[in-house]
Amino acid sequence: MKFKAIILSLMLAVCGICFADTAAPAAAAAPAAAQVQSAAPADNAAAAPAKNQKKGSSWQGMLMPILLIVAMIFIFSRSNKKQQQKRQEMLDRIVKGSRVMLNSGVYGKISEVREKEFLVEIAENVKVLVVKNGIASVEDENEKSGDAK
Repeated sequence: MKFKAIILSLMLAVCGICFADTAAPAAAAAPAAAQVQSAAPADNAAAAPAKNQKKGSSWQGMLMPILLIVAMIFIFSRSNKKQQQKRQEMLDRIVKGSRVMLNSGVYGKISEVREKEFLVEIAENVKVLVVKNGIASVEDENEKSGDAK
């Protein structure tokens, strides 16, 4: 989580630098435009490239923040996809007899596996029907033996 926060702050800092850089040429071009208006028509041809540079720099200045935003979206969506895959693998691993913890914090034992739901025994002769998304975690046999030591 800290990694995401660091990347986000770096991207915002770079975007701020890019916006500051694009504002500087616009301010410098303003005095040049004032000189062009008071100058002779022959100087207008020389002023035309300055206007083109200003227009070119505006889209080039926006290119970096756009690329940073696209990179940020890619990074966040990739990590979310990995988490979803891990969760789906966990749900697919569940078999009859697995010990699970529900989202409510209640522990139970799977007594029946269905297509979209589980029948979970939370106490002796007390069974609850739970949808697959209601399972928070699966307790492995390795974790059980590690706790007993």
